[in-house]
Amino acid sequence: QTTLRLGSGLVPLHKRGRGLSSSYEALRFQKLDLLTVALGQIGAGIAAAQLEDAVDVLINGDGSKDGITFASSTSLSYADFLKLWGSLAPYQLNAIAAGTGGIQKLLQISEFKDAQAGLNFQGTGKLVTPLGAALVHVPGMEEGKIIALDKNCALEMVQAGDVLVDSDKLIDRQLEKISVSAIAGFARIFEGAAQGVSYTVE
Repeated sequence: QTTLRLGSGLVPLHKRGRGLSSSYEALRFQKLDLLTVALGQIGAGIAAAQLEDAVDVLINGDGSKDGITFASSTSLSYADFLKLWGSLAPYQLNAIAAGTGGIQKLLQISEFKDAQAGLNFQGTGKLVTPLGAALVHVPGMEEGKIIALDKNCALEMVQAGDVLVDSDKLIDRQLEKISVSAIAGFARIFEGAAQGVSYTVE
């Protein structure tokens, strides 16, 4: 029997966003649609910040559920990923999150350096998929830790409305201002749906 209920703690929500200011001339005489490009980068920045929030909840917990446990390993190896795969059962290992150092360390494992994987990475820029799991690069993640999870069962994203876009014109300064923001937080669903491994940073 599985019982679903609200936890005893509230889900902290974080507001992520950025403001964009531009003169009328910059918008009128630009050769490219730079406003669209800038808004796209703002959206990517918000998504990256929310990804770091999600990883923080996995590592430190959400207030009602504790963070994941990390198995220790002196040197990251293929056997460590097999252990992660086994410890996640009955959940699926379909995503692996790591920082820049962790991704580089993982890509150096001989079992993940076969010719076909290297060809795909060099030709398309797509990372290898260890044991069929998608690699998620989290630049701000703590060094020396790698998280394996079932992305469908590990986290719940709680949102306070949709992405909010506000714009305003300052006539006296001839400026166009746009702000983009999103309010969201994360909570753990099933504790066994995420496991981690920590390794020694050289």
